[in-house]
Amino acid sequence: MTAATTNSTSLISDKGITQVLIPPAPSPKSRFASLRHWYSRSEKTSEAAEARLLSRLQFFSIGGKTVATPDESKTIARVGLVDLDGDDLRKINTLVIDQVGNDFVVNDHSIAGSESITDNRLGYSSEPQTEISIQSGTTAIEEVPSTKKNLVMCHGFGAGLGFFYRNYHSLSQVPGWRIYSLDWLGMGRSSRVKFTVKGRNVDESVEEAENFFVDSLEKWRKVQKIEKMTLLGHSLGGYFAAVYALKYPQHVDRLILVSPAGIPPNPYENNKNMKSSGGRTIPGWVIKLWEANITPQLIMRWAGPFGPSLVSQYTTRRFAHLDVQDQIDLHDYLYHISAAPGSGEYALSKILAPGAYARKPLMNRLEGLKMPTVFLYGEEDWMDYRAAEKASSKMRVPTKVIRIPDAGHHLYLDNPVEFDKAVISVMLEVGEN
Repeated sequence: MTAATTNSTSLISDKGITQVLIPPAPSPKSRFASLRHWYSRSEKTSEAAEARLLSRLQFFSIGGKTVATPDESKTIARVGLVDLDGDDLRKINTLVIDQVGNDFVVNDHSIAGSESITDNRLGYSSEPQTEISIQSGTTAIEEVPSTKKNLVMCHGFGAGLGFFYRNYHSLSQVPGWRIYSLDWLGMGRSSRVKFTVKGRNVDESVEEAENFFVDSLEKWRKVQKIEKMTLLGHSLGGYFAAVYALKYPQHVDRLILVSPAGIPPNPYENNKNMKSSGGRTIPGWVIKLWEANITPQLIMRWAGPFGPSLVSQYTTRRFAHLDVQDQIDLHDYLYHISAAPGSGEYALSKILAPGAYARKPLMNRLEGLKMPTVFLYGEEDWMDYRAAEKASSKMRVPTKVIRIPDAGHHLYLDNPVEFDKAVISVMLEVGEN
């Protein structure tokens, strides 16, 4: 397929198809970038920011209309809002990637030597590879065929499905699989419903907060008519994925926990010199802000026109290894999903204590899992893989703890080749069943 040379899109409406230009994201280092971001933020700019990342995939479209024909591309991806309750209040932003045919062959169930994964920039490019069809409103997502196996990917705190843009191509090429990626309710581009917890104690508050996410995922599964899935969750999303698997084990074939939050107990719970799970001492003022439920996104919104520059300081530092255009588009995406009204972010202090230790640790809860579980960590991860090793020793199902080289907490972005290999190996194990 010939790569598109512009970032133009087709906006589908009752009046026909109209060409709409999605302008490039402003550089976070430009003088007026913060003001431009702040004044232009909206649901539409958030949608465009997501599309800039996903349009790197040649088979991507929005609104169910694809630019490529089946002869040109045997893989089709579309993104849209899945209605949970029959009204406009609770919708889950969902990316679905399907195969029209099998253009990817796995020989001897071995991924390590596959050039399809290691070459061609993992199937994405810093430049737009396809025109994007954007349709306003809810996009219907087709029911999953019974012959398909399903990988469901869930992002971490403050992120969104766009963060996996470097992984979708490789994962989607395993024959017989459909890939889903979603934004948790109250995060990303999903509905920002009011988040409240009325629990009278820690246990009740944690359970309410967990159910906000876990039960919405279950409703989403029912709408999609998915009977079984391999469930992948990163960081706080890994915590929720584990809780979901404990509550609804009959719907999870395999569990992939990517640098999951909340496994070890808090060793500093009664210590005034509280430290984070990364070993750093936490200042008292940070603890007070945490307990007051002052989130990073809230601080960014309070900063007004200076909010985008706060985000750029993080993205420029953390994702310095990415191409410049990737850095700019990832910054733009993160800013827009962070600028949306606060909702699911307020679960952070209910689930985790200062230092990112769970108020109700998973260490002993993971013993109740009934499906094979794989833990993935970056070798330079600030999350401690040894907690997973300790938890695994108590589990009564097959487990693996895998460390991805040259990667930190965002291992799927830091080393997508090795991350994809690890995930695909799990998918192949499911395929053998």
